[in-house]
Amino acid sequence: MDITGDGKPDLFIGGRTTPFEYGNSPRSYLLMNDGTGRFTDMTARRAPELPNIGMVKSAEWVDFDHDHDPDLLVAMEWDGICLLENQNGQFTKRILTDQKGWWNMVLPQDFDKDGDVDILVGNLGRNSRLQATPEEPVRLYVGDFDKNEKIDQVLSYYLGHEEVLFANKAETEKQFPFIKKKFIYARDFVSASIKDLIGADNLANARTLEANTFDNLVLVNDGTGHFSARPLPFMAQLAPYYAATVIDANGDALPDVLLGGNFYGCNIQMGRYDADHGMVLVNKGNCRFEPVPLDGLPISGQVKRMTKVHVNGKTDVILVRNNEPLLVLQQLTKAP
Repeated sequence: MDITGDGKPDLFIGGRTTPFEYGNSPRSYLLMNDGTGRFTDMTARRAPELPNIGMVKSAEWVDFDHDHDPDLLVAMEWDGICLLENQNGQFTKRILTDQKGWWNMVLPQDFDKDGDVDILVGNLGRNSRLQATPEEPVRLYVGDFDKNEKIDQVLSYYLGHEEVLFANKAETEKQFPFIKKKFIYARDFVSASIKDLIGADNLANARTLEANTFDNLVLVNDGTGHFSARPLPFMAQLAPYYAATVIDANGDALPDVLLGGNFYGCNIQMGRYDADHGMVLVNKGNCRFEPVPLDGLPISGQVKRMTKVHVNGKTDVILVRNNEPLLVLQQLTKAP
């Protein structure tokens, strides 16, 4: 995006994770282009809150405040949806919702046609063993728990209103061999609290990340820049969504949404997330959507990105899937 208005495209680079140190936020960057292909790191000067903003999964440039300069909308893992608002080339951070998730993507659009920007956001969905609420969040504890100078991660969730480890005894022993001697019998392991298992001091010194919702949502703008979170309908909660684009599916000029998702890289306890076979959200007005299956053959695989191309007056959509060929959906109606 041309941030400075000099006609030269500048770059935002979002960092998600550092190898072997998941849970610690890597740097993100704002790079200015001098027009010769050379880029200068201007993050500290123009966006001082950006370098350690969090674990970035996706981002979109959008003129959020209609002041004719680009603002940056960022989806983060274990955090909220963040707006870096551009004021004369200086970016200020603002969290748009207190709901923390495993956000995968953001799609800014005026869905209710009231003149401001609403945001559709993709998350894990509800079709999972892991469920998160503000009262009973999913947590990740990050620290060197076995004192071997390497970063460890401990994932927890609530079961019967009690916080428990996600990993079973065998998996926990592989990560922390001291568990074998500390809890010889499975009944002792099961009845132990997380503090008993990992150590109260370790947990007190750990970095704690939380997710308090896994819903796929639309954030509705009230016109003053404040947002209310509205979960998408049940049929749009059955898979994690990673990609979306705006189409006009029924010719009524309201912005509808084509969604793509699924994720296969799970352990055997979870199974793979593969319930999405192509989903269109038909806009019924006022940011209300009706999910309908995509016409034609179902979409298989893990959809990670999609983009529109215009061919002979029609709009086609190109889908990028992990470990599979590109897929082209032809002859969708014209996008708004």
